[in-house]
Amino acid sequence: MSETIRYASRQVPTAGDRYLGLLAIVLLGYALMGKGFAYIGIPPLYVGEVACLLGILTFVRSGACVASLATLPSVLLATLMIWVILRTIPYVDVYGFDALRDSVIILYGIFAFIVIALLLEDERRIDTALRYYSFFVTMLPVMLVGYVVTRFGQDNIPRFGPNIPLLDVQGSAVGMHLTGAAVFVLIGYRRASPLVFVAWLVLFVLAGSVNRGAMLSVIAPVVLATLMLGRWRALLVAAVSAVALFGVAYVVEASYSHFHEAEESDKRPVSAHQIVDNIRSIFGEGGEQSEGTKQWRIDWWHVIREKAFEGSNFWTGRGFGLDLATADGFETPPDPSNPHPIPLSRSPHSAHMNILARAGVPGFVLWLALLASWGVMMLRAMFSARSRGQEQWTGLFLFISCYAAAVIINASVDVVLEGPMQGIWFWCLFGFGIGSVMVYRSQVASEQIASEEGDPGG
Repeated sequence: MSETIRYASRQVPTAGDRYLGLLAIVLLGYALMGKGFAYIGIPPLYVGEVACLLGILTFVRSGACVASLATLPSVLLATLMIWVILRTIPYVDVYGFDALRDSVIILYGIFAFIVIALLLEDERRIDTALRYYSFFVTMLPVMLVGYVVTRFGQDNIPRFGPNIPLLDVQGSAVGMHLTGAAVFVLIGYRRASPLVFVAWLVLFVLAGSVNRGAMLSVIAPVVLATLMLGRWRALLVAAVSAVALFGVAYVVEASYSHFHEAEESDKRPVSAHQIVDNIRSIFGEGGEQSEGTKQWRIDWWHVIREKAFEGSNFWTGRGFGLDLATADGFETPPDPSNPHPIPLSRSPHSAHMNILARAGVPGFVLWLALLASWGVMMLRAMFSARSRGQEQWTGLFLFISCYAAAVIINASVDVVLEGPMQGIWFWCLFGFGIGSVMVYRSQVASEQIASEEGDPGG
């Protein structure tokens, strides 16, 4: 934002500056190491909890606590967090730590307020955050190595205890970061080196082969960003080239091998045929395994909606702490052939359905209103900046919106916001959006006042 925000340089970093640097390191760790980084610490104080506690102290010291509530999305988020706390406290005695763990799907929202306060305290931190992210883009080759090791060398990765690998980079997380990096480059914040470009393409193919949500979370926001930027010709050339290359790969693969559908989703092969099967599955025409996992979700979501809207939990939900998979009869039996079984999911592979089940219809309505109000706020700011010819601001709002949209797409079909790896990322993006809009509005208002004072006759 150097063309838009101009201030004198700062000699001595403040506490807020140091915390922003710490937060950037935490987010980078989550992106490059996944769950392995999340388990660094001494239970129950892992790296995310430490970052949260330090962030709360920074938030209180910022002097922007009240100001951070000056937008509709902020008020809705605070209201939803209070409602979730009320639906969590009664179950702590019953479910213990599980109740607290389930509640973070919304309570990680404290990171949004922390980021808002950081930006309101010092507007220059928008530039600082973008510089940090520019460095993150250069780390995509490292992410590629981490994902390859996670995907193909799982048995050789050191572990925390019996089940937590030191390195665990998941496809859904890769998808959201590929979206952020692509839009960051598209709006011109940095150029992608050949190495970064190749890493991006390989990551997209690898993650898209295994995870349908990851593939969709990249394609939809990146296409939208390209259209918003008016790059129709570039999009058309890229689409034609991609289809041609993919067609060649599909034909060659069909000539030399026979596609066998994987028995489990995490064992899907990296192949052109698998990508085709994933695309077909999105439209309801995939193979038996792909359609089976999708139908499993749909059936579970139907049970949740039925119990929420027609049962006795309409107003209160079933609270935080209950194992929904077991309660609803959708618990997947463990695979005895897997030497490192993954803990069974307690959540219904959809943040929306999870909130509906646990927080009831009031919590669900607050959640939808929160997302809608934030999206409208970002779009209004984007079009306002665009009408004023402020390309840097327009690009910033587009970048944040597409990045957050990628997370929401993933969260609609997978367990995403329930963990710190993407949950903390999402709420930081959420707060970054609100804080940036507030800074932008303040600058626009200041310019209007200055213009009126400079033209008394107007």
